[in-house]
Amino acid sequence: MCGTCARCSSGSRHSPSSTRCSGRSALVASSARRSGMGESLAVIGMESAVLAFVLVGLVRQLAVRHGVLDHPTERSSHVSATPRGGGLGLLLAALSMSVWRVVRPSDWPVTLLLVGTALVAVVGWVDDRRGLGVRTRLGVHVATAMFVGAVAAAQGAPMIVRVLLFTWWTFWAVSSVNLVNFMDGINGLVASQIAIFAFSLALFSSSAATVPVLGVVLGAACVGFLPWNVPRARIFLGDVGSGGLGYLVPVLALLAARSSDVDIVRAHLPLVPLYGDATWTILRRWRNGERLTEAHRSHLYQRLANGGMGHTAVTLLYATAALAGALAAHAAGPWGASPWTVAYALSTLLVGYWLHRRASRSAAAVS
Repeated sequence: MCGTCARCSSGSRHSPSSTRCSGRSALVASSARRSGMGESLAVIGMESAVLAFVLVGLVRQLAVRHGVLDHPTERSSHVSATPRGGGLGLLLAALSMSVWRVVRPSDWPVTLLLVGTALVAVVGWVDDRRGLGVRTRLGVHVATAMFVGAVAAAQGAPMIVRVLLFTWWTFWAVSSVNLVNFMDGINGLVASQIAIFAFSLALFSSSAATVPVLGVVLGAACVGFLPWNVPRARIFLGDVGSGGLGYLVPVLALLAARSSDVDIVRAHLPLVPLYGDATWTILRRWRNGERLTEAHRSHLYQRLANGGMGHTAVTLLYATAALAGALAAHAAGPWGASPWTVAYALSTLLVGYWLHRRASRSAAAVS
């Protein structure tokens, strides 16, 4: 009890000392809640990371035993056959922890979106094991992306707004799955980017426990995967991992936007390097008349890694840019359209363009 509590209890309900006491008590209670939540999230994060580490190891044994290997080609960034499908262990950890810690029978949006994640992961695992046609994969991606669109549209808004929300989020979910897949080409890049994105949402979201817990679970699962992939890759994420993680980005961003003051611009800010590289490369290849479905090594991260920087240095470079994006998102405050947002996005794109020109000159000098 504070020093004024005795006076508060015996004095007027509206006395200054009563006001000070109630304010002090509220502050103490708020601090206690934050402390308790922080401790709880730390425990959840450790559980998720350890579970992911163990499950990825088991998946690696399974992949080696059944020959689920990624053999190097002239367009690969690795030089020896490496097991793939490690994302299965990562996602099993993230999904099981999410179901245990978050899902409630009445919370149908979260349940539906986790089911969508599982379906994308299943298709990715089948593709890793024996291959699937582009149409089959894309069909499943579109169908599950509609889950995201349905959750976005399930709000009290005019019908035209709901249609626009459904269309945009469906398109974005399909795009995110494929953009993240394109960027999964060097050790640790995708897992570290998604970890920073997820942790930033967990830290900056003011919602109830759902988004912070999901963010910590996903970020920690990515951390649990990284020792298997960095600095030397003993297993790759595979399509199961890149697809599932790509799907979870709009899922987390949507849930954060629905339940807190984190808008979609602010939520995605840490992933400007990842999506910027993928989008720029697609546009450049389309302009040059190249087939977009054909394997290549023209992403900026690939050119930097193969041009002498190495996988780890490039991954750290992108992680630093993502961390800067997370800080910019925090500085932007509610609704991310602020000078911080614009400054970060423009500076990242300018640095990326400078690195692109530098890599092009280096390649020309070698040839």
